[in-house]
Amino acid sequence: MRWPRQIASAAALTTVLAGPPIVLAYTVGWPLPTRVTQEQLRQWVSDPLTEDTLIAGLVLLTWTLWLVLASIALRATALRAMATVRRLRQVPLPTPMQATATGLAGAAALWAPATTSTATVDQPTPTSTSAGDQDPGPTSQQAAAAGVDVPGGWIPADTAHQIAAAGALVWLRRRRAYQPQPLGRRRDDSDLAALPPTVTAVQATLAATPATPAPPPVIPTGGIGLTGPGAADAARGILLTTLLQALRPTGRPTTTVVTSRTDLHTLLGPHTPPLHDLPGLTVTDTSDDAITTLTHPRDLSEAPPTLLTHTPTDLTTAVRLSTALTNTTGVLIGTWTYGPTWHIEPDGHTHPGNGHRQTRLCVLTATAARDLLAVLAPTTPTTAAVAAVPRQRPPAPTPPPEPPLLKPFTLQVLGNPTLRADDKPIPIRRSAALQVLVALALHPDGVTTRELVTAIWPGLAPHAVTRRLYTTLSDLRKDLIATGHPHPIERADDRYRLNHLHIDVDLWRLNATIDHAATALTNRTNAYQSIIDHYIDDIAANHTWPWLDPLRESTRRHVIDAHTALANNTPDPNTRLLHLQDALRLDPHNEHLHHQAAGILTTLGNPQEADALLARYHQRLADAGLSQTAPAIR
Repeated sequence: MRWPRQIASAAALTTVLAGPPIVLAYTVGWPLPTRVTQEQLRQWVSDPLTEDTLIAGLVLLTWTLWLVLASIALRATALRAMATVRRLRQVPLPTPMQATATGLAGAAALWAPATTSTATVDQPTPTSTSAGDQDPGPTSQQAAAAGVDVPGGWIPADTAHQIAAAGALVWLRRRRAYQPQPLGRRRDDSDLAALPPTVTAVQATLAATPATPAPPPVIPTGGIGLTGPGAADAARGILLTTLLQALRPTGRPTTTVVTSRTDLHTLLGPHTPPLHDLPGLTVTDTSDDAITTLTHPRDLSEAPPTLLTHTPTDLTTAVRLSTALTNTTGVLIGTWTYGPTWHIEPDGHTHPGNGHRQTRLCVLTATAARDLLAVLAPTTPTTAAVAAVPRQRPPAPTPPPEPPLLKPFTLQVLGNPTLRADDKPIPIRRSAALQVLVALALHPDGVTTRELVTAIWPGLAPHAVTRRLYTTLSDLRKDLIATGHPHPIERADDRYRLNHLHIDVDLWRLNATIDHAATALTNRTNAYQSIIDHYIDDIAANHTWPWLDPLRESTRRHVIDAHTALANNTPDPNTRLLHLQDALRLDPHNEHLHHQAAGILTTLGNPQEADALLARYHQRLADAGLSQTAPAIR
């Protein structure tokens, strides 16, 4: 309960404000006489250091100290009241219709019988609704904040959704660029590196708690200055937000950003990713060149650019900049004497004043901004490098996988993850517990505590969420022990792993067929087909866990390689086309497969079908926001 503490704080404040003046007035009186006569004034001038004047000075000093203390207390109270008002403004009040509907829903929930709910993709998977069964997550106040907290800043909801879409496009571009490789070679999947931590934190947060977009703040023409502890972070946030809008196909003119290399280096640090080809960004050599760029004539269909720079230190440049910003916007770090200046707090909140209403801007540290810009920067499609197996000593053939022995537990991770005991599904009450099982299946040699918490709760300090992992594992252990079988998860030296004697995993059987096909000397066609037969769907196909993407794509590539291997080993073009079509159903965004299939159609005398296939493919790329030059974001 908070009211006792609030009453105590109010009593302490009243004591500080009223107590000292009452005591002083009662004991020594007011600090100054009610009326100073000329005789008293002449006496003080002739002999200022008398006993009476020293006492009066001491009394005056005591009153001054009380005044300072009271001012500090009143300022702290005012700041707390302002924060409370700001927080209350963020909580939407229900309309009369919503209030009525809420009351009816509450009455229905009170009298309705309990039902078992089915978990969706982005929700925990509880079978009961008790507080102990659910993953700790953001509070309703955080969900209503219209934004996402990430390591190193705060991102508005609309910007966060665009960042998540940009991350998804990275994986589509990688899938489009992949060229199938022969099985039996060591493939370099370095292009499947995980996305930067800030991006995965945004994706995971939106999957767990969808944020509600709010109208972005409007930057007035003529330029604004940014001051305060969050000024540089806000400038980086405006840079990212504007560039995302430039990549978003809206059908309307989009604003671009003009800045200089010096300003970018100051904002982003020495490890700035290459941004010269980023759509929507113009980088000049100097700040003077950036100002000159604003004065260039432009097409009427183009939106005015936004200048991002630091406020000039000399008067001539400041006047020139003020003239250049007459019909466009500018974000200037520092006090801007020719326009409004916004004071930015570290959390992105602005101070109202100068006709500006309080709002909250996107704020990013240099590291977070570099993470996000690296995802936006277009990359040249590259193929996965392949290293041939040493010729002097061929690898020993791997025997074909044997039928699995009957084990107490079976874990399916291909398709919808499901854990079974004696062929009966075991309800998994926590989404985090399901992620733990899938992660351990993907890493048979084990995973450390830090690796687990970093993957499942990106963006949070590992030490802050380790307790969540222990709680998750404890609840999972209770569910599994209740089956009467030995616990399939074991821990040794801070590494968790699945006990191969107690659990069978479908992904392990798939990996065994891949290893066998890579070294098979005979019956290769059967070996390739065995890979395809074992692959019933993507890993955890119904879940969007950011940490899963690299391993999911690597496994998908093995299966595509199996399809293309069957196609390459088939002399009949019609059969080869069927194998390629199977591969295209597995990955409809792969460019190499489409061109191979179109080539076979042309060979078979169907050039119109080949053209139609490529036309549908290019339309699919456009619908997904993919192009050869710019990563459009929807």
